[in-house]
Amino acid sequence: MNLTTLKYFIEVASLGSITKAAKEAYVSQSAVSKTIKQLENEIGVKLFDREGRTIQLNQQGKLFYSYVSDSLNLLNRGIKAVQNSKNIDEQPLNVLFTVASPLISKIVLRMQDVLPNISLNIHQKNSFAKDLEQFDFIISTEEIPHFNSIPIITEEIMIGAKKGLLPNKDFIKTKDLNQFVFIGLDSETELQQTIDQFLTAQKIKLNYQYQSDEPATVRQLIVNGLGIGFVPAISWHSFDSKNIKKAHIVPDPPYRTIYLNTPHNNLTDSQRLFSNEIANVFLEERNSEPK
Repeated sequence: MNLTTLKYFIEVASLGSITKAAKEAYVSQSAVSKTIKQLENEIGVKLFDREGRTIQLNQQGKLFYSYVSDSLNLLNRGIKAVQNSKNIDEQPLNVLFTVASPLISKIVLRMQDVLPNISLNIHQKNSFAKDLEQFDFIISTEEIPHFNSIPIITEEIMIGAKKGLLPNKDFIKTKDLNQFVFIGLDSETELQQTIDQFLTAQKIKLNYQYQSDEPATVRQLIVNGLGIGFVPAISWHSFDSKNIKKAHIVPDPPYRTIYLNTPHNNLTDSQRLFSNEIANVFLEERNSEPK
């Protein structure tokens, strides 16, 4: 069974005539008739009732027709999508990451494969907060009003420290957190705001010796053993796993949800591809997280 066979079948079924189908396909009547018989022999079912020169679908043929018609329509849509992608919109994409900065390089590498001709303008500072409409996408732990917001992942926030600084356990009790020296983010960052809300609810005050508005600086200070810090389990999953010990906070660990926000109601092809790949990167990180 091949594509030509299925197309002949659809033509005969639609026109109710082998002669007309052959004329439409610019082939001989015998070629179409032979193809239909081979199709029926291949699947082991008669598809047409024949009376003289007339030919009509029987019950089995009508069922088969519905599947073949849907399949060919889907195939045509795929062909058009691929053909249109050759002329895909090459306007730059403006993206604001207020969280998940460790995944930026992975996302950029993925986009080089999927959209090699698209320029990405990447921003990470909240100073743009008054003009959010300028961005095609915002990756944030907040649902932005009047934007379309899609939750990508919900992740646990753990404790991370250079190996040797924490007890050799996979869990730390909430009431024991104030025994450690902490490295934290500036209170204006979304991650720190999530952590502060958790600490307030638990009525805990921590000893922050170092704080920075740059997540990369916080991660480096943790790696150097200058204190312990809060580490998102998925978006910071690849954070120096060889040298960092991570532990769950018990009994009620903090969590956060990361959203993909866009002001656009109708996405261009490049915007749609970008949003799909963003979701795929987060999904891969979640699936590679140790259970």
